[in-house]
Amino acid sequence: MLLIEADGKTLLAEAGVPVPPGRPVRTDTVADLPGPGPWIVKAQVPAGGRGKAGLVRRCADPAAVGAALRDMLGASHKGHRVDTCLIEPVLAGEEQYLALMLDPAGYGVRLITHARGGIDVEDAGRIAGVTCAPELPAIEAAIARTIPDPALAAVARALARLLLERELMLVEINPLFVTTEGCTAGDAKVAIDLNALPRQPRLAALIAARPDTYADAARKLASGFDYVEIDPQGTIGLLTTGAGLSMMLIDELVARGAHPLNFCDIRTSMLRGSPTRIVAALGWMAARPSLRVVLVNIFAGITDLGEFAALLADALAQSPGLQVPVVARLIGRGAGDARRILAERAPAVAVEDDLAAALARVALAVAA
Repeated sequence: MLLIEADGKTLLAEAGVPVPPGRPVRTDTVADLPGPGPWIVKAQVPAGGRGKAGLVRRCADPAAVGAALRDMLGASHKGHRVDTCLIEPVLAGEEQYLALMLDPAGYGVRLITHARGGIDVEDAGRIAGVTCAPELPAIEAAIARTIPDPALAAVARALARLLLERELMLVEINPLFVTTEGCTAGDAKVAIDLNALPRQPRLAALIAARPDTYADAARKLASGFDYVEIDPQGTIGLLTTGAGLSMMLIDELVARGAHPLNFCDIRTSMLRGSPTRIVAALGWMAARPSLRVVLVNIFAGITDLGEFAALLADALAQSPGLQVPVVARLIGRGAGDARRILAERAPAVAVEDDLAAALARVALAVAA
């Protein structure tokens, strides 16, 4: 998952990488701009491509800053709403590219450098890179072989420590402004591993501080399971367990021209004892006005469907805001008990054991 630039630069600064003085703002009225100007205004969303989308703008005076903020705040970029912008003084210097990332195919860490940075770095031809063991001495040796400039090498070593200590997947500076006085990070692209959050309280704190910006990650922190919105305008909410089964179901729905709202993977051990997680997932679905139907898809092995059905009935009773049909495809251990429990306690739920029949019911609900 990508962090917004402001949070990425916070981590860079903590690692000793020079960053420009910046001010994140959530309103178009700014009384205290950083530095004398000119300034650069950048929309803060966890996605790339902001420059080519017009969401990074150079401003010569405070009036231009206000205009840029009015244009950007509330805009949308790659499914993310812009609720924060970062204002920084414009930097000068030679723009270069520097990154370290996990290289699964090479079983290590890849160090990438290029003498030309900026938004068109992809057009600069093949970018040099070297893969080394995922250990600090090996990475530092690669830096010593690859980067002769002492100031640039110092930044690379700081990125290496940050990557390993925070268990990051990517840390990229593009552009990295290089002058005779040193280096300054003009941008920061940092990708974190959500599975590392239990060991990384600093990263967890960044996410918890911005629950709207990192909605999917914040939900996982709070609930312990994966719920990812894939289409905010989706019509079909999914309550499922098993990442592979969930992705297969999404592919099947998309192939039929349907619009699933979310990916969901509530682990088997989390479907026991309490309906709290099911209630949370149903609430997130119900919050989307586009929702037309909820599809529950559980293929039970370890899970006992009788126990799950009781929890589902409890959750539905505790979810008065959910005002759409529910279709449940339940197959596996305890399916008979599940049918009986839902018939008694949640008779409005349409239960099927055949996927095609369940999807047909879903299609009818969406079309109604």
